[in-house]
Amino acid sequence: MRDRTRSQHDATEAAFAGYDLSKRHHYRAFLTAHAIALPGLEIAVTGRGWRGFQPRLPLLADDLAALGTWLPTPMIASDTSDAGAWGVQYVLEGSKLGGRLLSKGLPGDVPAKYLSPAASMSADWQAFCAAFDEAAIMQDGAWLEDAIDAAIESFQFFRRAATCIAEDLS
Repeated sequence: MRDRTRSQHDATEAAFAGYDLSKRHHYRAFLTAHAIALPGLEIAVTGRGWRGFQPRLPLLADDLAALGTWLPTPMIASDTSDAGAWGVQYVLEGSKLGGRLLSKGLPGDVPAKYLSPAASMSADWQAFCAAFDEAAIMQDGAWLEDAIDAAIESFQFFRRAATCIAEDLS
């Protein structure tokens, strides 16, 4: 999964590279971009795939509200298969690891529930990866391809949101 989605992951990181999270308005824009992409993806996979999946939209909404910003209208994600749910969750769970790194560069006076790591984050990631591997072993190659395609689409979803909001940063 990681090898097959690496280029999409890198392109998504590049789309967010212009967001300087040490600046309050850039951080607000970053959260807004995530709030455009995240809800549709979470709705598509909540209650499916990995049983340990926990949506983070409430944390994101709290941070935006604390910054005086409403939730934007989200993009609508396409329905996904059961295998696709695992691919979407791969991206969403992995983004928690990235959030931990990003949270270190935030100003001290901004709300950071969305990016702050849970105490169980590393264990959760390991549990997700083990469950993903177990689910994949029980399926055929088409299952894995479907999960990979959904992960790629999820990265693209975040990238479109990042590109859209970045236009307002200048």
